[in-house]
Amino acid sequence: MSKGLKKKFDDFLFDHEGAKTSLEIIKSLLACILSAAIYSFGYRCFMLNTDPSLSLVAGGMSGFSQIVAKILEIYKVVDPADIATWQPIFSYLLNIPIFIIGWKYVGKRFAIFTLITVALVSLFTFIMPQSLIELFELEEELLPRALFAGICTGIATTVAFKNGTSTGGFDVVSLAVANKKSTSIGKYLVLFNGAVLLGYTLTSYIYFDVNPIEGGNPAFRLFLFSAIYLFTNGLMNDFMNQRFKKAQIQIITTNENLSNILIAQFPHGCTIINGKGAFSKKDKLIIYMVVSYDEINKVVSLVQLADSEAFINVVTLNQVYGRFYIEPFK
Repeated sequence: MSKGLKKKFDDFLFDHEGAKTSLEIIKSLLACILSAAIYSFGYRCFMLNTDPSLSLVAGGMSGFSQIVAKILEIYKVVDPADIATWQPIFSYLLNIPIFIIGWKYVGKRFAIFTLITVALVSLFTFIMPQSLIELFELEEELLPRALFAGICTGIATTVAFKNGTSTGGFDVVSLAVANKKSTSIGKYLVLFNGAVLLGYTLTSYIYFDVNPIEGGNPAFRLFLFSAIYLFTNGLMNDFMNQRFKKAQIQIITTNENLSNILIAQFPHGCTIINGKGAFSKKDKLIIYMVVSYDEINKVVSLVQLADSEAFINVVTLNQVYGRFYIEPFK
């Protein structure tokens, strides 16, 4: 789409609030479907297996559903071959309290779309064609399964977050904490999901009644490869999710109105320092501004439009302290 057409389209949406709202809802629904499809593909094809010793451990409510299924399996309530059928149902039921947390601490629309996404994940996992599962079946190759599962679920989570929804579970809790602390979400995903992994490992240790020294208890083997999955998932989220990444933009300009233009267009403050060009000996203004990663290109374009001779420097930041505005989920 050319810049002229994009401007006309943006102007049309600005004048037609109903059309804008409808497009946002359609976009969020499409994101729900896409993220649910990617997540269920990674979960069903690379994590679950009818053989208990080959099933990796998911985090969040998916991991809790595996613990519930494992306990039922221990007491012979369900057959191991039917675990993949029961887990989507357990996962959806366990996500109901998470929906309440999302509604209260993140946003009402976010919570509603999260509930839709979780329902779609459960549905897609339940109806996943056996032919597709067998096509990607890696059996005892736990390392590639852990990596591919982490990549798929990480991409799914990022797609969901970028469009005002989530895949449920501890993604919602991690997002609420990251929002409050204005920091990356990956470390919280690893922390909370790691607790689920420990719980599943202890449950599995009871089930796999094998001496870990003499027989090599498979529960510990699954723990190691599941930990690789969790770290891969967390790294994918931090790498792709730019919502919590920040950058400092340094602008050297002679346009005295540029700071007012920036403040009018972005929900961030800026700092101005008087300077002088070493070569030109002309007076300059040095503007410092901290923005989110997804705002960098917009800031640069606006500065170049206001002052084509401005010098712009962008520096990646690890963390900022103080008040920094991040647009909340609705």
